[in-house]
Amino acid sequence: MFSSYAKSSIAQNILDKKITINVTNVTVQNVIELIKKQTDINFSYSNNFLLSKKLVSYNIKSKTVGNFLTEDLSKNEVDFKVINNQIVLFSGNEIADEKNLSNTKKAIPISGYVYDSDGLPLPGVSISEKGKTNATSTNLDGFFTLNVSDENAVILISSIGFIAKETKVGNQKSFKLTLESSINSLQDVVVIGYGTTKKITSTGAISTITTKELVQSPAANISNSLVGRLPGLFASQAGGEPGNDQSKLRIRGVGTFTGNTDPLVLVDGVENSNFNNIDPNEIESLTILKDASSTAVYGIRGANGVIIITTKQGKLGKPRISYSYNLASNSFTALRAGLNSADYARAFNIARSLDNFVSGSNLGPLYSPEDIAKFESGEDPIFFPNTNWYDVVLKKASSQSQHNVNISGGQEKVKYFISAGLFNQEGLFRDFSFITKDFDPNTTYKRYNFRSNFNFDVSKDLKITVNISSQTENRRSAFSNFTTSRIIGEIGRAAPVTGPGFVGDKIVTPVVGDNNPIAAILGDGGAGGLRRDYRNNLSGLLRFDYKLDAITKGLGTYGQLSHQTFNSQDIINQRTQLIYQAVKSPTGPVFIPNGTETSFAFRQQGTNTRSSFGQFGINYNRSFGKHNVTGLILYDQQKIFDPALAFAIPSGVQSIAGRVTYNFKQKYLAEFNGAYNGTENFIIGKRFGFFPSGSIGWVPTEEAFFPKNDIISFLKIRATYGITGNDDIGGARFLYNPTSYTFTGNNNYYFGNALTNYNGVTGIREGRTGNPSLTWEEKKSSNLGLEAYLFKEKINLTVDLFRETRNNILATPNTFPSLVGFIQPAANLGKMRNEGLEVQLGYTDKAGEFGYRVSGNLSFARNKILFQDEVARTFSYQNRTGQRFGQYYGLLTDGLFNTWDEVNADSRPVYEGNNRIQPGDIRYRDINGDGFINDDDAVPIGYSNIPEITYGISLGTTFKGFDLSILFQGVGNVSLNYTNYQRSPGFGGAPIAGTASYLIESWSPERYAAGLPISFPRWNVTGSPNYKGSDFFTVNASYLRLKNAEIGYTFSNKILGKVGMKNLRIFFNANNLITWSNVYDGIDPENLPSNNTSEEPYPLVRTINGGLTVNF
Repeated sequence: MFSSYAKSSIAQNILDKKITINVTNVTVQNVIELIKKQTDINFSYSNNFLLSKKLVSYNIKSKTVGNFLTEDLSKNEVDFKVINNQIVLFSGNEIADEKNLSNTKKAIPISGYVYDSDGLPLPGVSISEKGKTNATSTNLDGFFTLNVSDENAVILISSIGFIAKETKVGNQKSFKLTLESSINSLQDVVVIGYGTTKKITSTGAISTITTKELVQSPAANISNSLVGRLPGLFASQAGGEPGNDQSKLRIRGVGTFTGNTDPLVLVDGVENSNFNNIDPNEIESLTILKDASSTAVYGIRGANGVIIITTKQGKLGKPRISYSYNLASNSFTALRAGLNSADYARAFNIARSLDNFVSGSNLGPLYSPEDIAKFESGEDPIFFPNTNWYDVVLKKASSQSQHNVNISGGQEKVKYFISAGLFNQEGLFRDFSFITKDFDPNTTYKRYNFRSNFNFDVSKDLKITVNISSQTENRRSAFSNFTTSRIIGEIGRAAPVTGPGFVGDKIVTPVVGDNNPIAAILGDGGAGGLRRDYRNNLSGLLRFDYKLDAITKGLGTYGQLSHQTFNSQDIINQRTQLIYQAVKSPTGPVFIPNGTETSFAFRQQGTNTRSSFGQFGINYNRSFGKHNVTGLILYDQQKIFDPALAFAIPSGVQSIAGRVTYNFKQKYLAEFNGAYNGTENFIIGKRFGFFPSGSIGWVPTEEAFFPKNDIISFLKIRATYGITGNDDIGGARFLYNPTSYTFTGNNNYYFGNALTNYNGVTGIREGRTGNPSLTWEEKKSSNLGLEAYLFKEKINLTVDLFRETRNNILATPNTFPSLVGFIQPAANLGKMRNEGLEVQLGYTDKAGEFGYRVSGNLSFARNKILFQDEVARTFSYQNRTGQRFGQYYGLLTDGLFNTWDEVNADSRPVYEGNNRIQPGDIRYRDINGDGFINDDDAVPIGYSNIPEITYGISLGTTFKGFDLSILFQGVGNVSLNYTNYQRSPGFGGAPIAGTASYLIESWSPERYAAGLPISFPRWNVTGSPNYKGSDFFTVNASYLRLKNAEIGYTFSNKILGKVGMKNLRIFFNANNLITWSNVYDGIDPENLPSNNTSEEPYPLVRTINGGLTVNF
């Protein structure tokens, strides 16, 4: 055997480390992994060595690494060299006399650098000549030198976690080489609950994305960056308001109809409700745990799934400084256009004429031809205005920027990652400081991020981790009696004819109606001014990991303490804003002030929340020949001090959890998890529960009978079953206690009095009866999964089938007779099932310098209410039990009545409440056949308001320095029931509300006669039967969105090296570019309104962004 190493004390110390190995029929790679665990020695392999499948057996005790390599491993034709503090291994057919090679005249010296896909240098990469033993590895700068035989030599470049590549030398003497991350490698480590495991041996339903995907979205927070990227994760953004635009996250749909549906979110192992504000540049990976095998260790908090965020840690190497900058422009994705004043006036006149039959009166036109002419000419913008309120109140675009600078690196004893970031976003309200004189009421949001993660290798057995992070938020907005959603609603409801909103620097009250959105922003009812919100979240984590190999190999222990504080302070400067009334006069309009403007009043409010978390665990990881075993047992507890909690009593969780895994030759897999934990939410004696899970897996491709082929290179089948819980069941806190006892006063209790004698007796009554039997929701779930790598691992496929049944859902008893005499307490009566399918498919390949990838994910989850203690309805089709949660109900329709003959047909049913039907009204179906249209005819219509299907399609290419990526995202099987202001003209007795421009296609005799498109019932100003809940205004809200697109260029190191840069990438990307859907124009199908008809959500924004990333 030939071996060589640097004659240094460091190299000798490496070879003098002692090891103990007892294995049978394992690969050499498995042996090396054992040595790495015992000694922390770094190994590099040649390409041929990585391909070797030869099985070996050893039984040695307390032997040095050098002697083992020389005396034992050499018998299996394995050679080694010690280079740059690591051991480089070769297979036997690569052994040659390097000394002779270096002395030959044909020997050619080459050198170069190796970088990752981001252009950062890679230390410790193995560089070798194919078929030879001459090899080296890169230093901390990614630099290497090597002597090769001749111009025909081929060099092999390989490193763990990257795709190995080979390059012919030719006439080239200097190389710049790039290694792509092996994102599909089966040896990759994936994050699981309270630990990590290899992808090849994982039996749970897990999905992961990395920083690279997160930073492609120029979003304000993490949840918005996840949309469409992970199977099983549904993310829906409720609005685009700066500082309040986070997405609602659900894992595998909804499984409860009263409890909390939010997943548990952990950052570096600690629960964190402020995760949305983490800078994506700080994140290494984000993993979602979906099935019971993955989440059972979280017990009472695991029923809704778990999201684990792992932040970046320092890596061995010289300091690497990275700076990124983004500058973006935001604009609304959709705004509902309204009719102009002239069309509005004409439509209002038509509505009055069509309502004469219904009202029984003779309503003439409200607007004369002269009035309409003035609206069109714009000659009198105060009393005959044509106001586009969206243009008056909102800007076309606003700015957004983000900075991040981070530094990472480290030596053998200390590694570090330090990051600082600034995010700045402006809202889309116009600057009205010319009216207020003192402040700009537009919303602005700033966030400052900081993180420092330090890892200390105190000794070969002890490691210390110290993480500190903070997020500081400053948000400024107008102070008003109206919420932002109410202000947006006011804009949509304001008619174009009501007034100009302001004249000069004066707010002017409406000429007609009562809606002035500017007054709503700057102060309605005396509540005007400026609001400034300050938030700070500070987190600290201290962790130790200690190896207990002295007791038994593979044994270790760890512990961690974490403390988080959240401080908020709101400062409000409030005053009464002066508003003017416009009055006509012979010389022009006169503006008369209403009320008196006041000076600013000041008030301040704040709160402080603290959370403490501690955890201690013992873990075990060891191989016995072909048998690999891991184990974990831990104890943790958390306490949250939040003044907002009911009764100001702290909230807490205590838990004991454990896990045991076993695999035989990475072929037969088994895992068992369990947690015994509890919470203060329930009465003493019912606070703790046990939540177990089990899973098994089989890898057929490791069987001897499975033919080795390039079509199916890997196949794994896995199955899981387990029980998890949800302690946040809904309702008030401490439902096991009565709410209160109230003094009744007089005339409340009567004891045998005659009905004419109301001399009541004073007493005490109970507000709500407590229920000491309440407990957590219990979810029983099963999962069957398949993972495959096909066609030389170019294609990866994952399929999961799941079924979940949730019991003990909080529900109000409804089947008690009303004469019981007291309010029934809520009970664990409900039951719900949720089942579905997840598929993830990807294809990656390369043709020369052109690389390309296509991937897609699809999730389907359908829920069904199995029981909710519902009083049986007259008609079974109206029972909510057996239907989806969130299912819409309403009347079925058959278009519109177009003629009086249709209206007067004998077969037409009677419309209860308003039977004065006329042409242009909706034709409802009499479902129960009783001859009447009423609530008894309501049936399930459409889907629920929760999408059953979510999907994403990702495309990407690379060519030389260019890269392009595109993400499509969509949902299906979801319905939208339009709000009143989206579907009706809102005329009323006077022109008080705006009318959407698409309503121009409302029925009228003239449109019907002309054969013009008709999409809506007739205009109306008084009562109408047309706006009952029905399928006429309930539509399929499925959509497909071009969610994200990015193009970038990375400059050559040859150019950058001259100015001290290692990497420079410029890029342009965009979010929410195009949406395809069936909903009305101006409505974003993701941005659905609430049930409050006076409010509309702040619209989502389209972001066009440019930026750069530079590394030094």
